[in-house]
Amino acid sequence: KKLNRQEWTAEKIRKKTIKHTLFWLVSFIISNTFLSYIIGYEELWATIIAGPFKSFGGFLAIVVFASVFYGVFAFLREQVCTTICPYGRLQGVLMDSKSLIVAYDYKRGEGRGRFKKNEDRKEVGKGDCIDCKQCVLVCPTGIDIRNGTQLECVHCTACMDACDAIMEGVGLEKGLIRYASEDGIKDKTPFVWTTRIKVYTVLLVVLMGLMITLILGRSAVKTKILRTRGTTFEKFDDNHYSNIYDLSILNKSNEEYAIHLEIVDGNGEIIMVGKKNEDNMPLNKQEELQEKFFIVIDKEDLEGTIYFTIGVFDGDKLLEEVETTFVGPNI
Repeated sequence: KKLNRQEWTAEKIRKKTIKHTLFWLVSFIISNTFLSYIIGYEELWATIIAGPFKSFGGFLAIVVFASVFYGVFAFLREQVCTTICPYGRLQGVLMDSKSLIVAYDYKRGEGRGRFKKNEDRKEVGKGDCIDCKQCVLVCPTGIDIRNGTQLECVHCTACMDACDAIMEGVGLEKGLIRYASEDGIKDKTPFVWTTRIKVYTVLLVVLMGLMITLILGRSAVKTKILRTRGTTFEKFDDNHYSNIYDLSILNKSNEEYAIHLEIVDGNGEIIMVGKKNEDNMPLNKQEELQEKFFIVIDKEDLEGTIYFTIGVFDGDKLLEEVETTFVGPNI
Protein backbone atom coordinates (compact mmCIF):
# COMPACT_ATOMS: atom_id res chain seq x y z
CA LYS A 1 0.00 0.00 0.00
CA LYS A 2 2.85 2.32 0.80
CA LEU A 3 4.43 1.57 -2.57
CA ASN A 4 1.15 2.31 -4.36
CA ARG A 5 0.96 5.73 -2.76
CA GLN A 6 4.46 6.65 -3.92
CA GLU A 7 5.23 8.60 -7.09
CA TRP A 8 6.27 6.61 -10.13
CA THR A 9 10.04 6.25 -9.98
CA ALA A 10 12.55 3.80 -11.42
CA GLU A 11 12.53 1.94 -8.08
CA LYS A 12 8.73 1.62 -8.08
CA ILE A 13 8.67 0.46 -11.71
CA ARG A 14 11.36 -2.13 -10.95
CA LYS A 15 9.47 -3.52 -7.94
CA LYS A 16 6.14 -3.56 -9.76
CA THR A 17 7.68 -5.29 -12.77
CA ILE A 18 9.31 -7.98 -10.64
CA LYS A 19 6.12 -8.54 -8.64
CA HIS A 20 3.80 -8.87 -11.61
CA THR A 21 6.31 -11.03 -13.49
CA LEU A 22 6.33 -13.42 -10.53
CA PHE A 23 2.52 -13.25 -10.36
CA TRP A 24 2.35 -14.12 -14.07
CA LEU A 25 4.71 -17.09 -13.66
CA VAL A 26 2.68 -18.45 -10.75
CA SER A 27 -0.54 -17.93 -12.73
CA PHE A 28 1.00 -19.65 -15.74
CA ILE A 29 1.92 -22.71 -13.67
CA ILE A 30 -1.52 -22.87 -12.02
CA SER A 31 -3.43 -22.40 -15.29
CA ASN A 32 -1.38 -25.03 -17.11
CA THR A 33 -1.91 -27.49 -14.26
CA PHE A 34 -5.66 -26.84 -14.46
CA LEU A 35 -5.65 -27.07 -18.27
CA SER A 36 -3.89 -30.44 -18.13
CA TYR A 37 -6.94 -31.85 -16.32
CA ILE A 38 -9.07 -30.88 -19.32
CA ILE A 39 -6.94 -31.81 -22.33
CA GLY A 40 -4.42 -34.17 -20.72
CA TYR A 41 -0.82 -33.46 -19.80
CA GLU A 42 0.51 -35.11 -22.97
CA GLU A 43 -1.54 -32.83 -25.24
CA LEU A 44 -0.57 -29.80 -23.13
CA TRP A 45 3.12 -30.65 -23.33
CA ALA A 46 2.88 -31.25 -27.09
CA THR A 47 1.21 -27.83 -27.49
CA ILE A 48 3.97 -26.12 -25.48
CA ILE A 49 6.73 -27.90 -27.43
CA ALA A 50 5.11 -27.14 -30.81
CA GLY A 51 5.13 -23.41 -30.12
CA PRO A 52 2.55 -20.73 -30.98
CA PHE A 53 2.93 -20.90 -34.75
CA LYS A 54 2.34 -24.63 -35.17
CA SER A 55 -0.44 -24.88 -32.57
CA PHE A 56 -2.03 -21.45 -32.38
CA GLY A 57 -5.35 -22.68 -30.94
CA GLY A 58 -3.65 -24.49 -28.08
CA PHE A 59 -1.30 -21.58 -27.48
CA LEU A 60 -4.26 -19.18 -27.35
CA ALA A 61 -6.03 -21.43 -24.82
CA ILE A 62 -2.95 -21.42 -22.57
CA VAL A 63 -2.64 -17.62 -22.78
CA VAL A 64 -6.34 -17.11 -21.99
CA PHE A 65 -6.23 -19.49 -19.02
CA ALA A 66 -3.06 -17.87 -17.68
CA SER A 67 -4.50 -14.38 -18.14
CA VAL A 68 -7.66 -15.26 -16.23
CA PHE A 69 -5.67 -16.71 -13.33
CA TYR A 70 -3.32 -13.72 -13.39
CA GLY A 71 -6.26 -11.31 -13.21
CA VAL A 72 -7.69 -13.20 -10.23
CA PHE A 73 -4.31 -13.56 -8.52
CA ALA A 74 -3.12 -9.99 -9.03
CA PHE A 75 -6.29 -7.87 -8.96
CA LEU A 76 -9.64 -9.54 -8.17
CA ARG A 77 -8.52 -11.78 -5.29
CA GLU A 78 -11.21 -11.98 -2.60
CA GLN A 79 -13.77 -10.38 -4.93
CA VAL A 80 -13.98 -13.75 -6.68
CA CYS A 81 -15.32 -15.22 -3.42
CA THR A 82 -17.43 -12.25 -2.33
CA THR A 83 -18.99 -11.31 -5.67
CA ILE A 84 -18.40 -13.77 -8.53
CA CYS A 85 -18.49 -17.23 -6.91
CA PRO A 86 -22.05 -18.54 -6.28
CA TYR A 87 -20.93 -20.71 -3.34
CA GLY A 88 -22.04 -18.28 -0.64
CA ARG A 89 -25.46 -17.70 -2.23
CA LEU A 90 -25.98 -21.44 -2.58
CA GLN A 91 -24.98 -22.04 1.04
CA GLY A 92 -27.35 -19.32 2.16
CA VAL A 93 -30.24 -21.18 0.55
CA LEU A 94 -29.26 -24.58 1.96
CA MET A 95 -28.58 -23.54 5.58
CA ASP A 96 -30.87 -22.95 8.53
CA SER A 97 -30.30 -22.12 12.20
CA LYS A 98 -29.48 -25.77 12.97
CA SER A 99 -26.77 -26.14 10.31
CA LEU A 100 -23.16 -26.59 11.37
CA ILE A 101 -21.15 -23.53 10.34
CA VAL A 102 -17.95 -21.73 11.29
CA ALA A 103 -19.37 -19.62 14.09
CA TYR A 104 -18.22 -17.23 16.81
CA ASP A 105 -19.54 -18.05 20.29
CA TYR A 106 -20.84 -14.60 21.20
CA LYS A 107 -22.32 -15.92 24.45
CA ARG A 108 -18.84 -16.72 25.65
CA GLY A 109 -16.86 -14.05 23.81
CA GLU A 110 -18.79 -10.84 24.54
CA GLY A 111 -17.99 -8.28 25.80
CA ARG A 112 -14.74 -7.91 24.08
CA GLY A 113 -11.76 -6.43 25.85
CA ARG A 114 -8.00 -6.36 25.74
CA PHE A 115 -6.20 -9.05 27.65
CA LYS A 116 -4.54 -8.04 30.91
CA LYS A 117 -2.35 -10.40 32.84
CA ASN A 118 -3.74 -11.71 36.15
CA GLU A 119 -7.11 -10.07 35.46
CA ASP A 120 -10.33 -11.93 36.24
CA ARG A 121 -12.24 -11.15 33.04
CA LYS A 122 -15.60 -12.25 34.39
CA GLU A 123 -15.38 -9.95 37.39
CA VAL A 124 -14.78 -6.92 35.16
CA GLY A 125 -17.52 -7.97 32.71
CA LYS A 126 -15.29 -9.13 29.90
CA GLY A 127 -15.82 -12.20 27.72
CA ASP A 128 -13.13 -14.48 26.32
CA CYS A 129 -12.64 -12.43 23.12
CA ILE A 130 -9.57 -10.25 23.67
CA ASP A 131 -10.32 -8.25 20.48
CA CYS A 132 -6.96 -9.10 18.89
CA LYS A 133 -8.61 -9.13 15.44
CA GLN A 134 -6.49 -12.08 14.31
CA CYS A 135 -9.64 -13.76 12.95
CA VAL A 136 -10.16 -10.76 10.66
CA LEU A 137 -6.52 -10.52 9.58
CA VAL A 138 -6.31 -14.16 8.45
CA CYS A 139 -9.69 -14.21 6.67
CA PRO A 140 -9.13 -14.48 2.89
CA THR A 141 -12.34 -12.57 2.17
CA GLY A 142 -11.74 -9.91 4.85
CA ILE A 143 -14.89 -10.46 6.93
CA ASP A 144 -15.26 -10.36 10.70
CA ILE A 145 -16.72 -13.71 11.75
CA ARG A 146 -17.77 -12.11 15.05
CA ASN A 147 -20.52 -10.27 13.19
CA GLY A 148 -22.31 -13.55 12.48
CA THR A 149 -22.81 -15.75 9.42
CA GLN A 150 -22.01 -13.97 6.15
CA LEU A 151 -22.29 -15.03 2.53
CA GLU A 152 -18.62 -14.20 1.96
CA CYS A 153 -17.46 -16.90 4.41
CA VAL A 154 -15.90 -19.81 2.49
CA HIS A 155 -15.53 -21.97 5.62
CA CYS A 156 -11.75 -22.18 5.29
CA THR A 157 -11.47 -22.26 9.15
CA ALA A 158 -8.42 -19.95 9.14
CA CYS A 159 -10.16 -17.86 11.81
CA MET A 160 -10.65 -20.97 13.97
CA ASP A 161 -6.94 -21.79 13.87
CA ALA A 162 -5.89 -18.22 14.58
CA CYS A 163 -8.33 -17.86 17.49
CA ASP A 164 -7.33 -21.22 19.03
CA ALA A 165 -3.67 -20.16 18.92
CA ILE A 166 -4.49 -16.90 20.72
CA MET A 167 -6.69 -18.62 23.30
CA GLU A 168 -3.93 -21.11 24.03
CA GLY A 169 -1.40 -18.30 24.34
CA VAL A 170 -3.44 -16.36 26.94
CA GLY A 171 -4.55 -19.45 28.87
CA LEU A 172 -8.22 -19.47 27.86
CA GLU A 173 -10.26 -22.37 26.55
CA LYS A 174 -10.02 -23.00 22.81
CA GLY A 175 -13.10 -23.17 20.61
CA LEU A 176 -14.29 -19.56 20.83
CA ILE A 177 -14.65 -19.83 17.05
CA ARG A 178 -15.66 -23.36 16.09
CA TYR A 179 -18.03 -25.49 14.09
CA ALA A 180 -21.43 -24.96 15.70
CA SER A 181 -25.01 -24.09 14.81
CA GLU A 182 -26.72 -20.81 15.61
CA ASP A 183 -29.19 -22.62 17.86
CA GLY A 184 -26.31 -24.51 19.49
CA ILE A 185 -24.63 -21.27 20.53
CA LYS A 186 -27.83 -19.46 21.47
CA ASP A 187 -29.52 -22.27 23.44
CA LYS A 188 -26.48 -24.50 24.08
CA THR A 189 -28.32 -27.42 22.45
CA PRO A 190 -26.30 -30.32 21.00
CA PHE A 191 -26.12 -30.99 17.30
CA VAL A 192 -29.02 -33.11 15.96
CA TRP A 193 -29.67 -34.77 12.62
CA THR A 194 -32.59 -32.78 11.30
CA THR A 195 -34.77 -33.82 8.38
CA ARG A 196 -33.00 -31.30 6.19
CA ILE A 197 -29.57 -32.75 7.00
CA LYS A 198 -30.82 -36.30 6.43
CA VAL A 199 -32.16 -35.36 2.99
CA TYR A 200 -28.87 -33.63 2.08
CA THR A 201 -26.93 -36.68 3.29
CA VAL A 202 -29.01 -39.07 1.19
CA LEU A 203 -28.63 -36.85 -1.89
CA LEU A 204 -24.88 -36.61 -1.35
CA VAL A 205 -24.52 -40.38 -0.98
CA VAL A 206 -26.61 -40.95 -4.12
CA LEU A 207 -24.56 -38.45 -6.14
CA MET A 208 -21.28 -39.94 -4.92
CA GLY A 209 -22.51 -43.44 -5.72
CA LEU A 210 -23.55 -42.31 -9.20
CA MET A 211 -20.16 -40.68 -9.80
CA ILE A 212 -18.28 -43.78 -8.62
CA THR A 213 -20.48 -46.00 -10.81
CA LEU A 214 -19.86 -43.81 -13.86
CA ILE A 215 -16.10 -43.81 -13.23
CA LEU A 216 -15.88 -47.57 -12.69
CA GLY A 217 -18.15 -48.25 -15.67
CA ARG A 218 -16.31 -45.88 -17.97
CA SER A 219 -15.07 -47.71 -21.04
CA ALA A 220 -11.54 -47.24 -22.31
CA VAL A 221 -12.82 -46.49 -25.82
CA LYS A 222 -15.84 -44.69 -27.24
CA THR A 223 -17.14 -46.10 -30.51
CA LYS A 224 -19.56 -44.62 -33.02
CA ILE A 225 -20.90 -46.69 -35.92
CA LEU A 226 -23.23 -44.93 -38.35
CA ARG A 227 -24.40 -45.78 -41.83
CA THR A 228 -22.58 -43.51 -44.27
CA ARG A 229 -24.67 -40.43 -44.92
CA GLY A 230 -26.56 -40.39 -48.20
CA THR A 231 -26.31 -44.16 -48.81
CA THR A 232 -28.83 -46.99 -48.60
CA PHE A 233 -28.33 -50.66 -49.41
CA GLU A 234 -26.25 -52.03 -52.29
CA LYS A 235 -26.40 -55.36 -54.06
CA PHE A 236 -23.15 -57.07 -53.15
CA ASP A 237 -23.70 -60.07 -55.42
CA ASP A 238 -26.62 -62.18 -56.55
CA ASN A 239 -27.26 -63.54 -53.06
CA HIS A 240 -26.06 -60.75 -50.75
CA TYR A 241 -26.78 -57.12 -49.94
CA SER A 242 -24.57 -54.64 -48.10
CA ASN A 243 -24.62 -51.37 -46.15
CA ILE A 244 -21.58 -49.16 -45.76
CA TYR A 245 -20.73 -47.65 -42.36
CA ASP A 246 -18.50 -44.97 -40.87
CA LEU A 247 -16.47 -46.17 -37.89
CA SER A 248 -15.02 -43.82 -35.27
CA ILE A 249 -13.19 -45.14 -32.20
CA LEU A 250 -11.80 -42.72 -29.63
CA ASN A 251 -9.16 -44.09 -27.26
CA LYS A 252 -9.66 -42.37 -23.88
CA SER A 253 -6.85 -44.26 -22.15
CA ASN A 254 -3.06 -44.30 -22.19
CA GLU A 255 -3.04 -47.84 -23.58
CA GLU A 256 -2.48 -48.85 -27.19
CA TYR A 257 -4.84 -51.32 -28.84
CA ALA A 258 -4.96 -53.55 -31.91
CA ILE A 259 -8.61 -53.30 -32.94
CA HIS A 260 -10.82 -55.59 -34.94
CA LEU A 261 -14.60 -55.79 -35.28
CA GLU A 262 -16.88 -58.80 -34.93
CA ILE A 263 -20.65 -59.22 -35.16
CA VAL A 264 -21.70 -60.61 -31.78
CA ASP A 265 -25.47 -60.54 -32.36
CA GLY A 266 -26.84 -60.96 -35.87
CA ASN A 267 -26.16 -62.85 -39.10
CA GLY A 268 -23.74 -61.11 -41.41
CA GLU A 269 -20.13 -60.44 -42.29
CA ILE A 270 -17.95 -57.38 -41.75
CA ILE A 271 -15.63 -56.35 -44.58
CA MET A 272 -13.25 -53.47 -43.95
CA VAL A 273 -12.73 -50.96 -46.77
CA GLY A 274 -9.14 -51.07 -48.03
CA LYS A 275 -7.98 -53.50 -45.32
CA LYS A 276 -7.81 -57.20 -44.81
CA ASN A 277 -10.28 -58.41 -42.21
CA GLU A 278 -7.64 -60.46 -40.41
CA ASP A 279 -5.44 -57.36 -39.95
CA ASN A 280 -5.77 -55.53 -36.65
CA MET A 281 -6.15 -51.76 -36.77
CA PRO A 282 -3.72 -49.87 -34.49
CA LEU A 283 -5.35 -47.46 -32.04
CA ASN A 284 -2.80 -45.26 -30.30
CA LYS A 285 -3.31 -43.80 -26.85
CA GLN A 286 -5.67 -40.82 -26.70
CA GLU A 287 -6.16 -40.83 -30.46
CA GLU A 288 -9.10 -41.46 -32.77
CA LEU A 289 -9.40 -44.17 -35.40
CA GLN A 290 -11.66 -43.52 -38.40
CA GLU A 291 -12.42 -46.20 -40.98
CA LYS A 292 -15.19 -47.47 -43.25
CA PHE A 293 -16.58 -50.99 -43.50
CA PHE A 294 -19.39 -53.01 -45.07
CA ILE A 295 -21.86 -55.31 -43.40
CA VAL A 296 -22.84 -57.98 -45.91
CA ILE A 297 -25.96 -60.09 -45.32
CA ASP A 298 -27.61 -62.96 -47.18
CA LYS A 299 -30.79 -61.87 -48.92
CA GLU A 300 -32.64 -64.76 -47.26
CA ASP A 301 -32.08 -63.04 -43.89
CA LEU A 302 -33.59 -59.74 -45.03
CA GLU A 303 -36.66 -58.84 -42.99
CA GLY A 304 -37.04 -55.05 -43.12
CA THR A 305 -34.73 -53.22 -40.71
CA ILE A 306 -32.24 -55.55 -39.07
CA TYR A 307 -30.43 -54.78 -35.81
CA PHE A 308 -26.82 -55.75 -35.26
CA THR A 309 -24.56 -55.70 -32.21
CA ILE A 310 -20.94 -55.18 -33.17
CA GLY A 311 -18.12 -55.91 -30.74
CA VAL A 312 -14.92 -53.89 -30.64
CA PHE A 313 -12.10 -56.28 -29.73
CA ASP A 314 -8.48 -55.94 -28.72
CA GLY A 315 -7.29 -59.45 -29.46
CA ASP A 316 -9.72 -61.65 -27.53
CA LYS A 317 -10.70 -58.86 -25.13
CA LEU A 318 -14.07 -57.21 -25.75
CA LEU A 319 -13.70 -53.45 -25.24
CA GLU A 320 -17.18 -52.27 -26.18
CA GLU A 321 -20.40 -53.30 -27.89
CA VAL A 322 -22.24 -50.99 -30.27
CA GLU A 323 -25.68 -51.40 -31.81
CA THR A 324 -26.45 -50.43 -35.40
CA THR A 325 -29.06 -51.13 -38.06
CA PHE A 326 -29.05 -52.63 -41.54
CA VAL A 327 -31.48 -51.45 -44.20
CA GLY A 328 -32.23 -53.71 -47.13
CA PRO A 329 -34.77 -53.97 -49.95
CA ASN A 330 -38.26 -55.35 -49.36
CA ILE A 331 -37.95 -58.85 -50.81
